[in-house]
Amino acid sequence: MPFVERVVEPKFLSRTSLQDENGKQKVTDEELQAVTNCTLSNALRQLASLVLLAEDIFSELTGQLEAIKERSKAAQAKIVTINELVEKYDPKKVPVRKYLFRLQLVSVKRTVKLIVCFVNIGIVTPRSDLDSHYLRI
Repeated sequence: MPFVERVVEPKFLSRTSLQDENGKQKVTDEELQAVTNCTLSNALRQLASLVLLAEDIFSELTGQLEAIKERSKAAQAKIVTINELVEKYDPKKVPVRKYLFRLQLVSVKRTVKLIVCFVNIGIVTPRSDLDSHYLRI
């Protein structure tokens, strides 16, 4: 669960008291206009606070995207370098080991001997309806 970085809570916009703590009227005439002005000014304060939070979010996002851009540039440079090495590579100049084929042949012979041993023991049986090289386990 992510940590809370910013808390945005709505505030009561129109909850204003038109009387002071002694009960005396703050506004004597045009109470509706006073409440409307107070509500609008509170709404503007909330919008200003929201704009500051949005600016903070977008500046943080911009920083993260700049970091991603730098990593992408580094990855692109590595890809270009590897591409140049691959284009310079000449497969005809690479020496081929002569004993590699012999090792593969020995490995195949061992595998065939192992399969024949499994057939003799009865673990594996050749299928009669198919070619003899298919085995049923």
